[in-house]
Amino acid sequence: MSALRQVFALGWNDLRLTLKDRQAFIWLLLMPVGMMWIFGLAFNMGDGEEPRVYLCLDDRGSGWLGTALIAELDADQIDIRDLQAEPIEGDWQPPWTLVLPSGMTEKVLAGESVEVRLEVDPEANQQFEMSAEFAIRRALVRVTGRLLASELSPKEDGDVEADDVVSVAAVEARYEELAAEAPLVTLDVSRAGRGRPVPTGFAQSVPGVLTAIVLMMTLIYGGIFLITEKNAGMLRRQLSLPIPRLAVIVGKIFGRLLIASAQIVVLLTISVFAFGIDLGNSPAGLLLLIMSYALAAASLTTLVGAFLTTTEQVSTVGWLLAMALGFLGGCWWPFEVMPPWLQTIAHGVPTTWAMKGFHSLISYGYGIESVLMPSLALLGFSAVFAALAIRLLRDH
Repeated sequence: MSALRQVFALGWNDLRLTLKDRQAFIWLLLMPVGMMWIFGLAFNMGDGEEPRVYLCLDDRGSGWLGTALIAELDADQIDIRDLQAEPIEGDWQPPWTLVLPSGMTEKVLAGESVEVRLEVDPEANQQFEMSAEFAIRRALVRVTGRLLASELSPKEDGDVEADDVVSVAAVEARYEELAAEAPLVTLDVSRAGRGRPVPTGFAQSVPGVLTAIVLMMTLIYGGIFLITEKNAGMLRRQLSLPIPRLAVIVGKIFGRLLIASAQIVVLLTISVFAFGIDLGNSPAGLLLLIMSYALAAASLTTLVGAFLTTTEQVSTVGWLLAMALGFLGGCWWPFEVMPPWLQTIAHGVPTTWAMKGFHSLISYGYGIESVLMPSLALLGFSAVFAALAIRLLRDH
């Protein structure tokens, strides 16, 4: 029991020293929260909502038929900027411009062919271009269908012949009646199986920044404390105490575990209130993942501290290593946008498994079963890092 108490005492001492550092509040809390906010806004695409496509409108006198087409696009969540009402200033060119020709209504009702043109900037986003084009085609089909139905004019008295031309006002009135009617057929779209959207906004920035910064700060703070103890001879004196040497080393790992897990818990709590993040439906799964990742970060920190010799080395290596692992793990951008070969390589680092676990619980609302494999992988990393660290520190 004395060895176990010593492990807890050593670990608590590391956490206490960290909390006493005034700069720790900035680096452990304020900086990651600020980064979550900045990255969340930078990559915000609606936080789960369908992103809206926007179009610039160049209406050259299309008449009420053009107005009907714009109404259909607006119903499809297309943002329209009328260039006649809001002229473009400066050198900016709109990426997508819908051009409606002059006399469009009269020509269509007269049976003439009319060209509705979508002008696209070559550097515009192709995905949004296809979405805009699809929305325009869909709106044109609906408008054309109602227009055909509007021009059907059965004889109601002897004054109207079957081949008479229906007036524009009559067609418009009939069109408005049809547009107000409920559709006869509707399409219900839902996801099948376990398909899921790519996380955006705070759903990406919160777990991403948390995973990378927790690792970075644990590496730097935990590594510096260990280097300081080594250089001051404190570690040598602790290893000479009448307790197992292994207990001392495990205590060092436990101290870094406390630092990492405390930071994760506080950052997640802040994210709930500051960014509206839902932590999911599995507290047990979240706790398992937090402890698994914190242990992996603590073990890696102890290994780095055991290998290096100066605090400057720890600061540099800690920053570079955390940035590299964050890059591979999908912390700075969605994992799904990385090329397949890089995704395969990324499964060899702990940050990838941490991000998979956090997204499973927070972004997709899965249960504890979704984090069993990520947690097992993180525990595997922990065992390897800890074994190497113990071997190095035993020879100290």
